[in-house]
Amino acid sequence: MKDAIDYLLHSRESVGGGLQVGGSHLLPLLWMHLRVTFEAIFFAIAVALPLALWLGHRGKGQLAASTAANVGRAVPSFAVLVFASTYLGLNTGNLVFAMVLLAVPPVFTNTYVGVRQVDRDIVDAARGMGLSERQLTTRVELPLALPLIFGGIRTSVVNVLATATLGPYVGVDTLGVPIINANVHGDAGRLGTAILIALLAIAAELAFAALQRAATPRGLKLSQQTPTPRRNRRMRSRSVLALLAFVILAFGLAACGSDDNSNTGSTGAGSSAATTTSATSSKVIKSNPENGSKPTITIGSKNFTENFILGEIYSQALKAAGYKIKKQLNLGSEQIALKAVKSGSIDAYPEYTGTVVTGFCKIKDADVSHDPDQVYAQARDCMAKEGITALKQSPFTNSNGFAVTQDTAQKLGNITTLSQLKDKAPTLRISGPPECQQREDCLLGLEKVYGLKFKKFVSIDIAKRHEVIKNGQTDVGEVFTTDGQIKADNLVLLKDDKQLFPPYNSTLLAKTSAVDGAGPDFTKTVDAVTAGLTLPVMQELNSRVDLDKETPAKVASEYLKEAGYLQ
Repeated sequence: MKDAIDYLLHSRESVGGGLQVGGSHLLPLLWMHLRVTFEAIFFAIAVALPLALWLGHRGKGQLAASTAANVGRAVPSFAVLVFASTYLGLNTGNLVFAMVLLAVPPVFTNTYVGVRQVDRDIVDAARGMGLSERQLTTRVELPLALPLIFGGIRTSVVNVLATATLGPYVGVDTLGVPIINANVHGDAGRLGTAILIALLAIAAELAFAALQRAATPRGLKLSQQTPTPRRNRRMRSRSVLALLAFVILAFGLAACGSDDNSNTGSTGAGSSAATTTSATSSKVIKSNPENGSKPTITIGSKNFTENFILGEIYSQALKAAGYKIKKQLNLGSEQIALKAVKSGSIDAYPEYTGTVVTGFCKIKDADVSHDPDQVYAQARDCMAKEGITALKQSPFTNSNGFAVTQDTAQKLGNITTLSQLKDKAPTLRISGPPECQQREDCLLGLEKVYGLKFKKFVSIDIAKRHEVIKNGQTDVGEVFTTDGQIKADNLVLLKDDKQLFPPYNSTLLAKTSAVDGAGPDFTKTVDAVTAGLTLPVMQELNSRVDLDKETPAKVASEYLKEAGYLQ
């Protein structure tokens, strides 16, 4: 809890280094969060209030009111965001649209009910005094319905404040950034921002409760007054304080609980006959019954296509060798995946040698070789100090790269290299996953090595890296050099002419204790499968998933059979 509060009050370096987070750096996120909330509530009131007033005055639309309330409770905001992003793209308008849909039902329902609950005798008396229908609505029904209307607005404001944290999923940097991107902001950032949002919601609740009270006509206040108003006020104050204390206590308990990591990594000893090759040159993986008695091996992966495929290939190959396998794919970024291995939540996951040396081992770019074997040796030795084994590296290398559309390349003077962006970067947007901002082999490297200062960094889900380039939501986008979509979308892959990016050969990072407990068949099976992963193979497998829309599990199974590992 103390660390979370410190995150809110003071700036600090991000988890991976190279980026300042927290403190004053939260202000742009707070501003965008409040802006989205204000715009959503404004449009929700503009849409719902006049319609509900009209229907309530006419005495029609009861079914519409109840349906709106039910739909508002039933439709998940995240589903609306995903659906809207298909048509509106990754932008603020998408988020505001989803928040308007969330905010409309409470405003509409409360306005309708408020108007319908106005005493009909009062309405008839006003009509008898000569008031027109419009005057009846604006001078009689609306003032008397204001308490309920403000109650609906209050509910909508609190809902939108809480739900706007989904903004980063559609490229809008709200207060959801530290919560969703804990690999950059850390657990303190996640908890601290959650506390801030809770406090904002409580403040909004109290502010609109006061407005609701102020908007209540004096006559209604007198009719609702109880014999002991002071006592009620004290009880309400105590209730609010109790609620605030409960929220803080709950977050405190969450903070304590988040440090408990169950260590499921296995240790043990044992030996078995090699099963990946026979006396002949056959590559068929043969099941060894002894491996079934070994501890279950949990294979993880990061959150993009190629890593899903690699995770499936290793899982299915080891299962064929007789091991009990559990999968936890789609863990997230490399920081999250590495943390999972260290804690024992998983036993192994596919990583890239370049990411290991620059992201985990903090080796400076100038000290990173461009020889794949030397980089692998650096990664292997560094991980060994952490109790993690880097198994045999793959023949293919999947380097980071940056691509633009053909139209963008032509507008920028038919550029083909990263160096050619030097004078153009200040007017361009660049996209990548959140951790790109703190990585030497990504945005930081572009700034230091190439001197590129871009107009805006667009934080995206790495799975959408090609979508945002193709749809024009970014000008320059991070891609992987093995992506089949580069050719399919006719993108221009900008040449790394200053050799910023080190080799990114794949290696399975496995907890050393798990490797020892699994016996020699584990290493032999993994190394045998890894040896066949060439650049053309990975490009083909990636294309089957990204372009042909096959599942990673099916693609992995087909590959293992086609390559002769499985019969």
